[in-house]
Order: sequence, then structure tokens, then C-alpha cells
Amino acid sequence: MDYRNLFSLKGKNVVVTGGCGYLGSEIVKGLNELGANVKVIDYQKNAPIQCDLSDIKSVRAALAQAAGEDKRIDGLITMAANLGAGVLSDIEDMDDAYWGKGLDGTVGYTFRTIRETIPYMKQMGGSIVNIGSLYAVGAPDPRTYEDTPFSSTPNYGAGKAATVELTKYCAAYLAKYNIRVNSVSPGSFPHQDVQENKLFKKRLEEKTMLGRIGYPEDLVGVMVFLLSSASNYITGENVMVDGGQTAW
Repeated sequence: MDYRNLFSLKGKNVVVTGGCGYLGSEIVKGLNELGANVKVIDYQKNAPIQCDLSDIKSVRAALAQAAGEDKRIDGLITMAANLGAGVLSDIEDMDDAYWGKGLDGTVGYTFRTIRETIPYMKQMGGSIVNIGSLYAVGAPDPRTYEDTPFSSTPNYGAGKAATVELTKYCAAYLAKYNIRVNSVSPGSFPHQDVQENKLFKKRLEEKTMLGRIGYPEDLVGVMVFLLSSASNYITGENVMVDGGQTAW
């Protein structure tokens, strides 16, 4: 076997939802530099392909545009998530509408996108990478958030945990099409604005074995690996990219 192109993405049509965001934009940059033909789907008005992932017609139109004349998608990364307004709501005061909004904005978005991608992927096979979270496998420590303006909502963690399970389900049922499905669970990757709170940043750093937070470029390598032929025998896995936090 010739291993020189083991991690090559050349010629692969890859769709990234949420590709205009803090993490997504760096992943898109990395995939493009490694030869992938990346199509970015995002709700932002300046997105290459604008889409409301809560609207099935919008999802179908966006994926049809991304698949192009070849009607082919080789790789899918489901970065997009939306909790709606009121992110400081906790379990005591969260209403049913906001609870449902968070679930749909995590596992709902992911499910809808995967389902509508299958027709463009099943003829040639492909790789799907869903985005889980540190809080898909464990609870947030409330002490991390004390005396800061930040919080982690119960619907976010529940939605991301459901996303990891959906990953395993899809891996089992889509294997017949040679479609591999894995998830990547980052933690902690606070936005640049959040990093300005030195107390909160320090607490996050102290949670990890490596003594630092994650940065967008830390996610590029694992995405390349899971989208390339280097991971041909890997499916149904949840890869933690958390600086060792969950291994303590």
C-alpha cells in the first residue's frame, strides 16, 4: 500500500455546517489548504450557502446546492448549534420552549442534516463527523462558573449527549452504504470574547492535563483524520479533544 496520500483530502466534496463560526472557520481553512472542496453552510447572511437548519426546506436546498452538479457529498461536519436567547437559564428556571429549542439546535440540527445528506453520500460512501462536547460525557462543574457571567445549560449537555448516541446509531445503520459516522467532543474551547475573563480562563486551564484551553487549530488534525482514508476502519467512535480533562 502507498501511504503517501493516506491523509489526502484532494478532490473530496466536504460540507461544513456552522463553518463561519469561531471553530468552524479554522476547520474550513485547514480542509481547504489540504485540498478539499469545502462548502460552508451557515445561518449568517454572509455565508457561502445560507441556511436555517430548523427549516427542512432550507436544509434540502442548501445541501442540493452544496452537492453541485455531481450530486455528491464525500464528507460532512455538523458544527452548527443554536440554543436561542437566554443562555444563562438553568434547570430551575428554564421553560419548556427554551428546553426544546436547545435540543433541536443541537441533536435536531445534526439529525436533520445527516438525514438529508444520505442521498448524496450513499452511492460512493463517505464520512460524517458530528460535534459532541465535553459535556456530552460528563456534567459541568458549577464551581467553574462561580463569580463569572458564564454558565452551561442543561439542554446543551443533553443535546450533545444525544448527538453522541445518534452518531453510534447512524454508524450502525449507514455502514451498509460504506458511510462512516464518528463524533468529536471538544472541551474547553471558549470563544475569544470569553477568554478575556481571566478568572474563568484560568479555571478552565486548570481542569486539563495539558494546562491550557483548546484553540480552533487543535481541531483541524482530528477532522482531517476522520475525513480521510487514514480512518477507514473507524466508525461509531466519540473522540475526546479536551486536553486530557476527561481522563483524570
